[in-house]
Amino acid sequence: MKANTWIYAILAMALAIVGCAKKEVSETIEAQGVGNKVRLISWSEYFDPEVFKSFAKETGIEVEYITFEDPDELEARLASEPGAFDLVVTDDLSINRLAELHLLQPLDKAALPHSKNIAREYMGKAFDPGNEVSLPYLWGTTLIAFRSDKIEDPGESWKALWNEEYAGKAMVFGDRTEGLGIGLIANQLPINSSDPKELDVASDALLAAIKNVGMKFGSDATVRDGLESGEIWIASCYSGDAAMVAEDNENVSFFIPKEGAPLWMDNFSIPSDARNVAAAHALIDYMLRPEPAAMNANFTWYGSTNREAEKFISEELLADESVNPSAEVRARCQFYYKSDTHREVLLNAAWGRVQEALRLRNKDAKTVAVKLGIE
Repeated sequence: MKANTWIYAILAMALAIVGCAKKEVSETIEAQGVGNKVRLISWSEYFDPEVFKSFAKETGIEVEYITFEDPDELEARLASEPGAFDLVVTDDLSINRLAELHLLQPLDKAALPHSKNIAREYMGKAFDPGNEVSLPYLWGTTLIAFRSDKIEDPGESWKALWNEEYAGKAMVFGDRTEGLGIGLIANQLPINSSDPKELDVASDALLAAIKNVGMKFGSDATVRDGLESGEIWIASCYSGDAAMVAEDNENVSFFIPKEGAPLWMDNFSIPSDARNVAAAHALIDYMLRPEPAAMNANFTWYGSTNREAEKFISEELLADESVNPSAEVRARCQFYYKSDTHREVLLNAAWGRVQEALRLRNKDAKTVAVKLGIE
């Protein structure tokens, strides 16, 4: 009995210690106004799941990971689902648009001490000069990925997407900026052009691809799935997505075309109506630590904006020039800039032509299917 009493006493002491520790963490969280869940909306497969687990273990805050497919969907959801999200990760151009619509709130810099780890070259960009509503996460390029078991040698140009040998098997992003940007860069024109004639060249190129190659348009997830299954032979693709698919499928290869490539950078921001603002800041700051930042870079195979993370990033990733291009290659690449009203009108008109062509193609395909009795 005495032995059992002693054992129970020890167990009681241990439980009391654990209880006190949990109570202390809980009180700290409560004092900071941090709930036990933070709702993050981002691109799919954009974080190492182990980072979420380690964050939850350290803070007691669970991460609910919600995904979107394109910036238009994100904007619509932020506008129509108030309070549904605490943290958002999206591209540079979207940050500007979301801020203009008052869908983002200023960041509390005092709650983000690890922002000091971000390399200066990624800070203060035109879409948010003072980093008032955003902090950099990952960066990359839009390049070409292809099935090496279907295509022996696509060449080194964006023009490969227009090769009629790949009819019905080519895809580009169905996003206005990226779609027209590829039409521009394929014709060696600046991706931020405001010249009506140059934008006509871009839309004409996409119209020709729809007519002659049966060009398909899709999201990043659609591109990944198509390349993985072999339904798509060649496509525009984000560099990290291409690397992830290639890791799982030896028949997928990728390259930065000789004309260069669009550059982009994704960022952390907090929606204006976030319910758990303190938890959102806590998660951002955790992601800006060197080790979690490196884990996410290694998982996604994208370039990290975190200068302190480099010592934890795999040597293979750092050496991959499709992900971390040389200065010579990077000099041929371009970031997208915020469009002024004039360019917005031109972009809408050019993209409208592409959308109408796709609508007519789909309508014709449906008519044929009905006539053949397969729909």
